[in-house]
Amino acid sequence: MSQLRLGLAGAGRFGQLHAVVLSALPNVTLAAIADPCTERCRHVADRHQVARRYGSTQELFDDAELDAFVLVTPDEQHGAQGLAAVATGKPVFIEKPLASSSQQAMALQKAAAASGSLLQTGLLLRYELQHALLQEELAAGNFGELVSIRVKRNLSAAWFSAVADRAHTVFESLIHDLDLLLWLSGSRATRVMAMERRFGTHQSPEGCYALIELASGCVAMAETSWFVPPKAPANVMTETWAGTIDAELAVVGTKQTAQLRLLDSPLSIWGQDHQRHPDAQLWPLHQGQIHGALERELADFTNAARTGIPSRTASLDQAIEGLQLAEAIVEATRTGQAVAMPRMVADPQS
Repeated sequence: MSQLRLGLAGAGRFGQLHAVVLSALPNVTLAAIADPCTERCRHVADRHQVARRYGSTQELFDDAELDAFVLVTPDEQHGAQGLAAVATGKPVFIEKPLASSSQQAMALQKAAAASGSLLQTGLLLRYELQHALLQEELAAGNFGELVSIRVKRNLSAAWFSAVADRAHTVFESLIHDLDLLLWLSGSRATRVMAMERRFGTHQSPEGCYALIELASGCVAMAETSWFVPPKAPANVMTETWAGTIDAELAVVGTKQTAQLRLLDSPLSIWGQDHQRHPDAQLWPLHQGQIHGALERELADFTNAARTGIPSRTASLDQAIEGLQLAEAIVEATRTGQAVAMPRMVADPQS
């Protein structure tokens, strides 16, 4: 396939970043965009000179001239939309999380296998260069036996209202770090204990904290919250989105240790009101193009879609296990009891 004609579902703030990347990738044509908001769809389509615009994802999936689909829609829509997309038999990329539950995700995996659709999900941090270098060190055995992994992802308080009643904090933010735990450790989770902090009546807690036992014996600690104040150093700056992702990763092994902080950028800009650390890792914008992890991730998917060879980086099984781990954390916060993880990641028939 010389040119991949791609349809994008979702023109929200993250979908707009995807549109910028997809419009610039070689051998890819962003041929159609779908979004229920007509004005938003028109704005993004006009910006990238996309002629075909749809008000629903099903209209997009029914477009016979498209070769593959990228779904960047609200989390709770991924399961149903994903099933409709893979039913076409065409390659499908679904932003994180793959679905709202591990059961939905396993149904998606089975449906994709049945239709012959190449299914990939968003595991962004696997494509960030520093995380990828660390994973190579761990896979090579240079850390010896893993003792512990600690992950933290605290976010701007101003962002909480947008997700507070739409998606649980564990699925909205911590899902990135749960995937990191599985990917970096190369081990499955066996047992979970967790607590949360709530300061309102929202569906999602403002803070969540988990202790996770891995089959290898490694102990993992995970933290996420929405309490970063407005004057904190900003490292997310887009046309429609500004604030702070205060993320940390610490790995302790018997031979080596490692620490990684997202805010520790060598570029620091001090302004009248706040200090900025422009993102150079996840989706940095330079001269109208987006680079970094998001570009590498979508390039990986479009290459897989063109060749028919699944990604070697994005693991569907581990994406499903990450959802199972997220569900176990939510259950542990609800009951106050340790929760054992299921033995199987996915249906053995899938």
